[in-house]
Amino acid sequence: GVIMQKKYRLKSNGAFRYVYKKGAFLKGRCLIVRYVKSQRGLKVGLSVSKHVGNSVTRNRIKRYLRENFRLNLAVIDKGYTYVLIPREGMAKMSCKEVGDELLTTLGKAGLIINEE
Repeated sequence: GVIMQKKYRLKSNGAFRYVYKKGAFLKGRCLIVRYVKSQRGLKVGLSVSKHVGNSVTRNRIKRYLRENFRLNLAVIDKGYTYVLIPREGMAKMSCKEVGDELLTTLGKAGLIINEE
């Protein structure tokens, strides 16, 4: 489907809290990625604060992040739970720029699998 499969979505508040408490995090230019080893395989949550923009902007950013995550599933390490936290600068980014930022930040954290 166009949206990322539901099974990958991180939903419960406790799940987010767990990632915050136990996980590592890495700051990119316009994105913070929090991540923690996952027993249950890949999960992704998005945490977009009101600072980033109004609901229209926030929803667009979420859509771009989900879309890019989905497009790059092949290279993203699936042994983790991720929480993606956009910073204000992301409000002005195109979908492709969001994707580049996502891959760069995950890459810095060593979470991109190099396909040989």
